[in-house]
Amino acid sequence: MKFELQTLEEYSDEALKEELRRVAGALNGLRLTRERFSSLARVHSSTLEKRFGSWRAALDIAGISENIAPRVRVISRDQVILAIRDYVAENPAASVTQDCIAKRLGTQKSFLSQRFGKWANLLSEVGILPAPLGRRYSDEECYENILALWTHYGRQPHFGELKHFPSTVGPKAYVRRWGGWRAALSAFVKQVSEPAALSVAPSSPELPRENQTTIVVVPAPRSIPLALRYKILSRDKFRCVACGASPAKDGGVDLHIDHIHPWSRGGQNVEENLRTLCSKCNLGKGAKLEDAQPCGAGDAAR
Repeated sequence: MKFELQTLEEYSDEALKEELRRVAGALNGLRLTRERFSSLARVHSSTLEKRFGSWRAALDIAGISENIAPRVRVISRDQVILAIRDYVAENPAASVTQDCIAKRLGTQKSFLSQRFGKWANLLSEVGILPAPLGRRYSDEECYENILALWTHYGRQPHFGELKHFPSTVGPKAYVRRWGGWRAALSAFVKQVSEPAALSVAPSSPELPRENQTTIVVVPAPRSIPLALRYKILSRDKFRCVACGASPAKDGGVDLHIDHIHPWSRGGQNVEENLRTLCSKCNLGKGAKLEDAQPCGAGDAAR
């Protein structure tokens, strides 16, 4: 039987530090915690805390790295307030966010919210209004942005392209509303494929018998619904049917949906009366009457 002392021969500062180093080395890469130290050492961790003031101080004095024994920083409310004030003084034009203050204090954003509650309350103590939330876009605005990108590239847009011109709605709006880009695209396709969204030719209301000789003209709305615009652009392959220009190939091209029979002269918002023109061709046409077929109509007839 081997007899060994289960306690230290002496309890000097150097002996305590050496015991701390010995246990840290015996862990073979495991993190050194109070519990592990107490189970393996010949002295309890509370002895080190009393001798050196705290467990953290004992680790520092013994030269134990944070990789072996991570330190837990105790951050007070006053320290957070001071960090906010210092940040504002150094960055007067910047918004004060939890992320930047957590980084400044060397901690996690989640720690601040769990320990100190609502971020807005902390900012109010310093007399600062919280940074405004990002703009909330409607479904229609998000769909319009997808159509603008689809027109610009002449194909289904990619998620990364939401960060670049001509996108005016960022990726977060689609993730927040639909949970992801694929789901947003599916919602867009469903929206532009709804039969009700494509039927825009107004019908005259049924008239009472005594008024059957009266002609009632119901003007078409000037704005063309999203679904119909997508259908016309897709049919015309996202290019001008007059000159062939397209945003995907020619920088600066802006495509319009044009009424072949002008809207100002009673032209209806129906597929047969609509075509894709670039801004130059559309402005050159004005409100002139033309006997023209949209691109693709002749191909469909053949």
